[in-house]
Amino acid sequence: MAKLAEAKASHTSRNAFLIGAALLVLLAAGAGVAWITGAGFGAGTMRTEDLLSNSEFTSRDATAELCAMEPCVAGWSTEIGNFVEFDSAGAAEQFATYLGDDGRRWKNIVLDFRGYELSFEQRRLAIDTLYSGNDWS
Repeated sequence: MAKLAEAKASHTSRNAFLIGAALLVLLAAGAGVAWITGAGFGAGTMRTEDLLSNSEFTSRDATAELCAMEPCVAGWSTEIGNFVEFDSAGAAEQFATYLGDDGRRWKNIVLDFRGYELSFEQRRLAIDTLYSGNDWS
């Protein structure tokens, strides 16, 4: 009888170990998928400097002037609008809401069109630049 109880306990311990190991594997797989698809680990933010590094137009760091009145972390001025970076997507969404039709948001970056008279093609170029990291498929 004692051997039967000992065998049951061993079997139960082994099952608990296997369940724990399976959960760890699933957690690791989920983290890997989130990392690859950009659904986690800081994927909600990006850097304005990186966004503008491959653009067709010139940009200058205007953080001091653009972030003087807004709680942003970086600002870049271009001939087609100001790209303003916030520390979170929520803060960027709030600012873009204030701008209305004069602004567009991608993650934590807002494109501010205030004070710019742009042709359709210039506006399109600015918006395409803002969303250049987006996979539209």
